[in-house]
Amino acid sequence: MTSSYRGADVGTAPIESQPVLQVRGVTKRYPVRTGILGRKEFHTAVDNVSLSVQSGKTLAVVGESGSGKTTLGLMVLDLLQPTSGEILYRGQPFSSRSGSNKRALRREMQVVFQDPYASLNARLTVREALTEGMIIHKIGDSAKEREGRALDLLQHVSLPPETLDRYPHEFSGGQRQRIAIARALSVEPGFILLDEPTSALDVSVQSQVLNLLLKLQREFNLTYLFISHNLEVVSYLADEVAVMEKGRIVEQGPVDDIFDRPAQDYTHRLLAAIPRIGSSL
Repeated sequence: MTSSYRGADVGTAPIESQPVLQVRGVTKRYPVRTGILGRKEFHTAVDNVSLSVQSGKTLAVVGESGSGKTTLGLMVLDLLQPTSGEILYRGQPFSSRSGSNKRALRREMQVVFQDPYASLNARLTVREALTEGMIIHKIGDSAKEREGRALDLLQHVSLPPETLDRYPHEFSGGQRQRIAIARALSVEPGFILLDEPTSALDVSVQSQVLNLLLKLQREFNLTYLFISHNLEVVSYLADEVAVMEKGRIVEQGPVDDIFDRPAQDYTHRLLAAIPRIGSSL
């Protein structure tokens, strides 16, 4: 991709001392029913969670289904409002953003979803999928320039130029996920939330996509928040791990420390229960 990509520019700058993302004491409660005497009762999906991610690094949030990691991800993307607590991106709270500042946050923070078959609009060509965000965020002065950027994106995810004028149904799952990654990159983000990005793929394809994510992170100094239940994949991709159980972070630290010396029984159980994806990584 051209040097105008902000991630590439940031990569030459000094390492930031301030985390890219900070989650401070965030809680999310949902009303579930009215109890005796009309008292409202709540389900706490996320309970007083704090974490941070440094520039160019990957923090994995792991846990079983229902642990709260998906709800946390939605709040990090500003798609769900916390009941209490605060989320900051590059030092600025979400709550203080509005108007153009809010749109800039949408551009800066992107997501790659679990299912590449569902995340791409079947009615859009790859060209349309890759340029749609550019048009919304006014990237590129002309259709020709946007097409050039789209071709650069395809090269970065190892797909041929003729991909542009084809539709999602014409591609395999791994190729669709590469297209989804290119779409996330199309608006030049600094932060990407990866929501189980390899769990719907074959084992051999998983390793290819993980290697691609690592390559792109190095090239563009991308910061990742990686939501997963697969600890083997986490051990390959992440720098740090936060383990969630029943809405709380029960253990957090460098990936080697958590995997080699887990302190919590819950983490021990996760390590023992999750299927390994083998030596292909």
